[in-house]
Amino acid sequence: MLLPVQQFKDFIKSQSLFVPQDKILLAVSGGKDSVVMTQLFAAAGFSFGIAHCNFNLRGQESNRDEQFVKSLAATLNVDFYAKSFDTEVYARTHKISIQMAARDLRYQFFEEIKSNYNYQRIAVAHHQSDAMETTILNLVRGTGVAGLHGIKAYRDGIIRPLMCFNSAMIEEMAIENDLQYVEDSSNESNKYMRNKIRLDIIPEMKKLNPSLEETFRKNIEYFADLDYFLNSEIESLRNRLLHHQDNYIEIKIEDLESLNPKKFLLFEILKPFNFNITTIENIIASLNGTSGKNFLSNTHQILLDRETLILTTKQHEFIREQKIEENQNTIILNHGEINIAELNQLPTDLRLNDSSIYVAAADLVYPLKLRGWQEGDRFFPFGMKGEKKISDYLIAKKIPLSQKRKIPILFNGDGKVIWVCGFRADDRFKVKSNTKKIIIFELKKK
Repeated sequence: MLLPVQQFKDFIKSQSLFVPQDKILLAVSGGKDSVVMTQLFAAAGFSFGIAHCNFNLRGQESNRDEQFVKSLAATLNVDFYAKSFDTEVYARTHKISIQMAARDLRYQFFEEIKSNYNYQRIAVAHHQSDAMETTILNLVRGTGVAGLHGIKAYRDGIIRPLMCFNSAMIEEMAIENDLQYVEDSSNESNKYMRNKIRLDIIPEMKKLNPSLEETFRKNIEYFADLDYFLNSEIESLRNRLLHHQDNYIEIKIEDLESLNPKKFLLFEILKPFNFNITTIENIIASLNGTSGKNFLSNTHQILLDRETLILTTKQHEFIREQKIEENQNTIILNHGEINIAELNQLPTDLRLNDSSIYVAAADLVYPLKLRGWQEGDRFFPFGMKGEKKISDYLIAKKIPLSQKRKIPILFNGDGKVIWVCGFRADDRFKVKSNTKKIIIFELKKK
């Protein structure tokens, strides 16, 4: 048979993988799939170069493969790029598997060549059978809907122009066109999970359904459409539920109550913030619980604050501006709270410290306000003479700028500072001998 060049071109056009004038970098291992891809590019008259990675994992076989691909590039008179890696050292250094190390090294190299030599796309030789294997592998490991459609024909600058063919079709092309290629002996070992799926599991599944690859092809198309629809709906939910403030995101708990199924939808909504399913379950279980709980992902945190969830990055601490009403007895902070109580007189065993202050109730104008420190904030430090910039006061206390941002400031309703929380009260609100009613603010850190 002749190479199915028109089918190849039609698929590239239908999937908008590239336009004919683009320059494409082919990732060629020397195996059957990548050689067939290379010959299809040559027969179609596209502009391309060849890149090869020598991972030095199979001794002389690895060097043989590199020489084969180099000769193939010379025969076709196209540019050739090769790089040799110490993959095992890279894997040990980064504490990842050999397969992940090879993947990282491969794509770093390809991106470098693409950038330096003005290629528009990187082409790899994945096909329909690979997509089927990936879907089964994802199901075994555990996956969301995105894992069910396996490998996409285009993603992040990587194209897979053989996705219109399966392994049997590629085998037939290689035989009928007498194409030479090299065999990777590791492909015949079921040591790796993917190989075990290909060599052991899929043959058994084909006994139940001889048209397994065609069935998977249709299912994968369906799952891809489902994933597209789901992402659109989830994005719409994010826009409705996530209220973006200056340095945090607010989510109203009452808005979450109508979600159904709650766990699935909340997991998808919060997926960009890396919360795992167990944490999502804990958040849902706590929605009607005590304020102040904190939930962490590897990049973000969520604070439960009465009627809202407050989402921020772990690296960026913030003090959310909030109003404090006269009957309120708790102010929720990121990593603690301020308790508020009323006294009729100062305790006889009064011990002043940085974690609590006593204020004359008659001097308070509600609602009070709590927010983070801002440049230009000033107060009259308790026990000191005159006004002082809070910034200067904290510098004198040797508090770095990064920590200043984490310090809550309590303000009176008339705009005066009451307390640089955890540090010093304002002298204007001190309790006097004739004070009849006292408010105590006590900071408790977690």
